[in-house]
Amino acid sequence: MGGYHTGTFPAVKPPRKVYMDVLRVIATVFVICVHTVALAKTTAAPGTLLFRVLEVFNYTFLSCNLFFVMISGALLLPVKGERCRDFFARRFTRVFIPLVVYYNLYVCAKEGIGRLAPSQWGLMLQRFFIGPPVEAPHLWLVYVIIWLYVLTPFLRYLVQNIPEPVMNGVMLVIFLLNAYVTYVPLFGVTPPAALSGIVNSYAGAFLLGYYLANRAGKRAENFFLAAGLVSYLITCYVILFHGWYDDYIYNNAPTMMFYAAAVFVLIKRLVPCGSKESPFVRIIGKYSYSILLIHWGVLHYAVKQVLHVNVLSGSIVGGCLLAVLLTFALSFVGAVILDQTIIRFLTFAVSKLIDVLRTCFSQKSHIVS
Repeated sequence: MGGYHTGTFPAVKPPRKVYMDVLRVIATVFVICVHTVALAKTTAAPGTLLFRVLEVFNYTFLSCNLFFVMISGALLLPVKGERCRDFFARRFTRVFIPLVVYYNLYVCAKEGIGRLAPSQWGLMLQRFFIGPPVEAPHLWLVYVIIWLYVLTPFLRYLVQNIPEPVMNGVMLVIFLLNAYVTYVPLFGVTPPAALSGIVNSYAGAFLLGYYLANRAGKRAENFFLAAGLVSYLITCYVILFHGWYDDYIYNNAPTMMFYAAAVFVLIKRLVPCGSKESPFVRIIGKYSYSILLIHWGVLHYAVKQVLHVNVLSGSIVGGCLLAVLLTFALSFVGAVILDQTIIRFLTFAVSKLIDVLRTCFSQKSHIVS
């Protein structure tokens, strides 16, 4: 999510963090993989070896949620000198407009084009602000990121004005809170709703992305690499040999955060700043947000129902791999078409409207002063 931001215009442009684009591509591929594996799991008997192997793949790819949030934090929180109104105007056109378009496409695909009638606009607007539609449950992640955008101006001030020791302490507190909320139910304790809300907001992952990209030293990076490897191995063991793990390994569980952080650091080291960006990474990164939005419909309708791809054919790997490749390719094509037509037109129109409103407010302010 997001793009490359500098906030101001320095005389010498800092080297591009190409590893961010690589991470964005990995997250995009992983989000398709995780939903393909989840589809395969629905046809496998729970408790069988096949089911548990699929669960390991599911855990491996589900890190995509954290990647998208961490990338956003890493790119947005270091920005200085950007006014709040400029920040929100830019996010509105880049994030909100595509979400509205795809939201309506999913609803209309199930309920009919009549949902776009003017008489339905009030109801559709109400549904939009309630949350993701049942036709596209994967959009919950976009709602989370939009909420984090609301917090971004405050979080920017916070992270840019605290020293290194305090920042390290903040990271420690984040992991301790996540561990408390994740594991105290094992002892029959219900964590406070306020703490659960903070953890479930993904603000910790948002800050973690900023920390790993901008504040973590070599020692901290080495720690996350080791902790991530250990966490991944422990989780795979639990999945393969135990059946009570569902609430303790996913989302903001510390083991998942350590694993995602380790991948983040690994890619950061393998792709140093200033590296040459491949055309594939550049173009997929450009359309990654729209691929995220459209892939659910492509997988469950075009690939599953129209092309009749069996995700469990070819001994798991064959069917799942074919489904992933088809979903990725068709999602990319669909994303390009919609981005260059409907979304491009709406973005242009809304941007012009915002410019007009800015001019009007500026003139009024000048007259009043």
